[in-house]
Amino acid sequence: MNRKLQFALTIGLGAVFAAAIFGYSFCQPFKPNAVLEAIPARATFVFKANDLGELLQSPVCGQLDKALGAGNTLKELTDANGWIKLAAASEIAVADIPFRNAGRSKSWAAASWVGWRSPWLRWKLEHTRNENLELLGKHAVWPIWQYSPPNIARGKSLTFALTDNLLLACLSESPADILHLLDTYDQRAPAHTQGQQP
Repeated sequence: MNRKLQFALTIGLGAVFAAAIFGYSFCQPFKPNAVLEAIPARATFVFKANDLGELLQSPVCGQLDKALGAGNTLKELTDANGWIKLAAASEIAVADIPFRNAGRSKSWAAASWVGWRSPWLRWKLEHTRNENLELLGKHAVWPIWQYSPPNIARGKSLTFALTDNLLLACLSESPADILHLLDTYDQRAPAHTQGQQP
C-alpha cells in the first residue's frame, strides 16, 4: 500500500472516529422518562416534572426545603450555582427513598436529564472553585461530588453523580447512598419503572 493511500485511510478513519465521538457527546436525543431509570424500585413516592421551574412550583419543593434544613431552600441552592441551568433544563424526577431502617430520617433522590450537556457540566463541576463542592471519586466510571452548603440539615449529606445523560442527586444521611442510584442506572438493581408503581 502506497503512502498516499495509507495517509488518506488514516485521515478518513480519524474523521469517522471524531464524528462518532462528537455525535455521542453532543447529539444525544432526548429520552422521555429516562430520569426514572435511576430511581430505585423501593421508592415510596416519585414526582416527575418537565423542568426545574415546574418542580419549584410544586408542593414537593416544600418537602425538599424542609429536608435541606433551616436557612436552605431549593430555589436558593439552584440560584447560587451557575451550573444548575445546565443540569436542570429538562425532565426531573424526585423520589422519597427509604434507604434506612424505621425511625431514621428519609432520603430524597433526584435525577435530571442532561443529555448532550453532560460533557459541559462535567467540565464545569471538575473546574469549579466553589469551596463547598468536593469530588469524592468515581463509582464505575461515574464521578461523584459532595456539596456542603453551610446550613444543611444536621446529619445530612448532599451528593451528586454524573452519568452519560443524567445528573443524579441524593440528600441522605450517608454520601454512599448515591451509589444506590448509580447501581440502579447501571441496571444492577431494579428501577422504579420496572417495579410496582407506588
